[in-house]
Amino acid sequence: MNGVQTITASVKASHDWFNGTISDVTQAQANALPPGVVHPIGELMTHILNSEDGTVHNMIQGKPTIWERDGWGKKLGVGNMMFHDNKGARTFKIEPTSLAGYHKAVQAATLQYLGSLKDADLDRLVDAGPLGKVPVAALLLNGMVGNTFAHTGEISALKGTHGAKGYPF
Repeated sequence: MNGVQTITASVKASHDWFNGTISDVTQAQANALPPGVVHPIGELMTHILNSEDGTVHNMIQGKPTIWERDGWGKKLGVGNMMFHDNKGARTFKIEPTSLAGYHKAVQAATLQYLGSLKDADLDRLVDAGPLGKVPVAALLLNGMVGNTFAHTGEISALKGTHGAKGYPF
């Protein structure tokens, strides 16, 4: 297995965990405000998708995100949550099923992009905003895949506080 194949397998695994975990999230669960400073499930779902979109399209390819290009913020009436602050995140509300089209487009575009890569592409340095200049491989694995798994775990735990099953396994 080469580097691109390894990263693609990791991305697919993170998609599987995320997709399975959110598949039955209700609007009440998505918008429930947890105690403390924890972000609501719906905001975490949107953050994961916005972060993958921003990583693959903007940071790595230097293109507009699907969110911007296709007007998803206007369609959904919400802001981009890639770089969320606590106040904005805790007031965020969304109907989870309204994310379906964006969700599908982001994940499909990510897999299409990964299919275009060669191992040599993984060493290219890109500006990852607050993370500085990092190789494409590190941004995809440590940034995007790590972000998806970490926040999917939060979603799973938050579902448990509602008496729902978290992870799909």
